[in-house]
Amino acid sequence: MAIYITVADVDANSGTDWTTEDKKAGAVMQANAYLTSLNLVGVDKDNVPDDMKQAGAQLAKCAAEGKLYQQQTEGSLEAKTVKAGSVSTSKTFGSIDKTSTAAQPACVQLALALLTPWRSNPFAFAVKRG
Repeated sequence: MAIYITVADVDANSGTDWTTEDKKAGAVMQANAYLTSLNLVGVDKDNVPDDMKQAGAQLAKCAAEGKLYQQQTEGSLEAKTVKAGSVSTSKTFGSIDKTSTAAQPACVQLALALLTPWRSNPFAFAVKRG
């Protein structure tokens, strides 16, 4: 796992009261794990950009609140009805779109927006001509 932020970075960005002392190290570890999983490109880990530190601080605060890896349990209720002549049947079910960024907490959405310049497209590849 790469180290993008430290507790000191989050304290400098958000003040020292962003969470209790006993949660800080775990929250920063979760934020670094999340940032590492994004496969960010072009980042000098010895000189992490301020936008990335801000994103990491948002993720750490989100982790401290228990929202970073929170499972979504609410969705929309959908119903479908089919009618053929005098016979009809209906089916009601719940639907959750887990791939939508709107399904993520606001703190994660903000962090991902800040990280846009360093996120790579997994389906893209470099073509070198020469």
